[in-house]
Amino acid sequence: MPTKASIIVLFLSFSLSGSVINAQQQSSSIFRNGDTICFVGNSITHAGQYHEFIQLFYATRFPNTKLKIINTGISGDNANNILERLDTDVLVNDPDHVFLMTGMNDVVRTLYFDGEASENILKKRERALENYRVNTFKLVQQFKDHNINTILLTPSVYDQFSKTERENNLGCNDALEVCGTHLKHLSKKYKLPLIDLNKNMKSIMYEGLLKDSLFTIVGKDRVHPGVEGHFIMASEILTALEPESVVSEIVIDTAKKHVKTQNNCEVNLKRIDNEFLIFDCKEFALPFPIPKTVASVLDYTNFENHFNKQQFKVNHLKKGVYRLIIDNKLIGNFSSKQLSQGVNLNTFKNTPQYQQAQEVKKLCETYRKVAFKLRIIPFIKTRFLRDYKGDHSYDNLTLYLEKQLKDIAGKPFYNYMQISMQRYLETLPNKSSLKQQLETIQESIYEYNKPVKREWSLLKVQ
Repeated sequence: MPTKASIIVLFLSFSLSGSVINAQQQSSSIFRNGDTICFVGNSITHAGQYHEFIQLFYATRFPNTKLKIINTGISGDNANNILERLDTDVLVNDPDHVFLMTGMNDVVRTLYFDGEASENILKKRERALENYRVNTFKLVQQFKDHNINTILLTPSVYDQFSKTERENNLGCNDALEVCGTHLKHLSKKYKLPLIDLNKNMKSIMYEGLLKDSLFTIVGKDRVHPGVEGHFIMASEILTALEPESVVSEIVIDTAKKHVKTQNNCEVNLKRIDNEFLIFDCKEFALPFPIPKTVASVLDYTNFENHFNKQQFKVNHLKKGVYRLIIDNKLIGNFSSKQLSQGVNLNTFKNTPQYQQAQEVKKLCETYRKVAFKLRIIPFIKTRFLRDYKGDHSYDNLTLYLEKQLKDIAGKPFYNYMQISMQRYLETLPNKSSLKQQLETIQESIYEYNKPVKREWSLLKVQ
């Protein structure tokens, strides 16, 4: 039975805190704890970063929802090749969800150019598009048969718009838009989520080109998005999948001595006056650490407003300047007017929360890089070892690949394949240890990403 003293403590605690936690959704609207997610595609997925940004978002926003992210992209792949490796490279992971993005290679970019196309070229273009339609239909059906939730992504944009020096396969993006139209039919037929990356990225391209004829969110080859492009892709995907949410929102009224709002966090007031306040706060998410490399395109997305607000607001403070300290670390000085209007702490990189999120970011980046190393194994297997009948000893594989290399001597991609084969032979003996590294990093992500209770203090200094 509670004592009189404990009842008084409880009463005082309630009086200071005031409001009940205004809890937003603390789990993903689409993914569940323990889900495995495969990103299926070509080189844009193989070496890309959009899935790293997505992994980082879920690790920081929903720290108790542990997701396993698997890169199953292969450079140069199309829908037909994905079908051929589906069992051994995708389904073997027993995914709960797949993101499917293909098309950039399916359309055969060399069939597009400035000028009039012959009847033969037009037929080849249509044949390539028809193959894409047939094979993506088969892929979606396979995923359905295996009870895998499928999220369709239209191909990312081909930059046929900017005036970069690289040869322009003019009309290629028009073909990719045809691919997108087909995916819309698949989406409707199978009731699947569809995220139109191409349309949104194209719109951003047009907007940027109004200011600079060399503007692009794609690399110099017009095909592969830069880091900025990958962030835009991730932002579009997340905005389509998840409702708007905040990192946290704290509103404290010093006149009434209570917490007016505590959204996605839990606040325990200790001392409060119109010149100072001290409280403990446990936020239920971490801020998303924005890389410096994407700062130039933030204004082209709604990511910051939609997902990355960490609002701190204090009403009825005595006029003056206040020093905010979190866990004995000075965050900055703010006027009473700024605090009454609200401060977005996510813009301050020196908070303990942001620093913690930066560590999670480093782990996600390392995870992507280790996974990328492993992707060389299915890449070489699908390109050069499909007909290999010998044993898988290092010496025999080396001899077989050397012969394959001789067969492509003089081809434009010879040097790339030579380097790739060497990487394959170097990686193969380390396959098990690299897989173990991935598991260790995965565990570390979900150890470091847990928000902790922190002490906040706001003191009048002027």
